[in-house]
Amino acid sequence: MKRWRIVFFILVLLVAALSSQGQDAPAMAGDPDRPANLSDGRSFGLGIEAEYPWGGLISARYWATPSLGFEGVFFVLSDTGETSGVVTARVLYRAVDAQNVDFYVAGGASFSIAAYPNPVMGVVVGGIEINFSSRFAWNVEFGISGTIYGEVWTTFGTGIHFYF
Repeated sequence: MKRWRIVFFILVLLVAALSSQGQDAPAMAGDPDRPANLSDGRSFGLGIEAEYPWGGLISARYWATPSLGFEGVFFVLSDTGETSGVVTARVLYRAVDAQNVDFYVAGGASFSIAAYPNPVMGVVVGGIEINFSSRFAWNVEFGISGTIYGEVWTTFGTGIHFYF
């Protein structure tokens, strides 16, 4: 648990340093002194998302506005005739929109698909999205998740997305 706190603290410092460099530098037509914000104009993206403790695989993101988005993560496994998996639905809010690195918060729920399903898990995370281009981004997330039975876990996730 101590190791996760140290990693989280280092990532928060990294985001703060990177976002302070490009926070007030929006892209302006004809102004070469202001670099482009790589996340401007994004709408729909597909990717791979790995999430702990509940799984994840295929991820679909849709940014309805520059600061409000939605995400669905799907993982289905069929073994010995039984199908199981997890479906996660979340709302994303981009809190910091810098040139190359964005910070967002997300909240939602994960639902189990199985003959004997696990309880619904709620999740709240903070995420860092590093933009390599206007179409390709990598994200890392940290937060907490829990069930209606009072079980609480540290949550971690990472993924890559291609935006169309």
